[in-house]
Parts: sequence; structure tokens; C-alpha cells
Amino acid sequence: MSAKIRKKHIGFTKLYLPLHPKNNTIMTFKEVLRKLNNRYVYATLVFLAVILFFDQFNLFEQIRLHRSLKDQKQQIEYYEKEISESKEYLNALQNDTATMEKVAREQYLMKRDNEVVYLIDTQE
Repeated sequence: MSAKIRKKHIGFTKLYLPLHPKNNTIMTFKEVLRKLNNRYVYATLVFLAVILFFDQFNLFEQIRLHRSLKDQKQQIEYYEKEISESKEYLNALQNDTATMEKVAREQYLMKRDNEVVYLIDTQE
């Protein structure tokens, strides 16, 4: 029973850890580092560093642009909502006489012929 468990464990490690090319044993950390010590790995690392940190559109610039885009989309939603509310208010002003009278009395201080309007200054 222990042999079966041991075989499954070895099979699992063979799938995920690099194997030595000559004898199919698991490579040590030093052997992996020796394999990665070549000019192609260095060129790849330099390329990634340039792209991620030094390029015109580096990682930080992309994050900043993404946040800016999100803020602008929120502003678009806000202004579209304001436009729709203003259109509804304009429609009510043009078609509803009660709304027209309310605006005329409150904003333009208009009155009917038999009324007297008293203004009270509340700001001191």
C-alpha cells in the first residue's frame, strides 16, 4: 500500500518540477539556475524591464490611464442623468401650467393682479 502512495507522489512531482534531461530525475535548484544562466534569459528579462518600467506606455501609465477612463465614464453617466432630468423639467415647464406658475412666482417674483408680494431678507 505504501508503494502505491509513493508512486503517485513521484508522478505528481514529475509533472510539476523540471526533470534532468539525461536521467529523468528531479533537478536541483542550482541546476535550474545553471540552465537559466544564458543570454536568452537575460535578453528576455531586459525586454520585460523595458516594457514594464521604461516604455512610454509602461505598467504605471496603463494603470493611470485605466483609472482616468473609469472616472470619465462616471462623469458621462452623471451628465447623461442631468441632461435627462433637465429635459423632463423643460417638458414640464412647456406643458404644465402649474409648473410654469410656480417657477414664475419663485424665481421671477411675478404675482397675480389681486396679490401683494412681501420679500423677507433672511441673509444677514
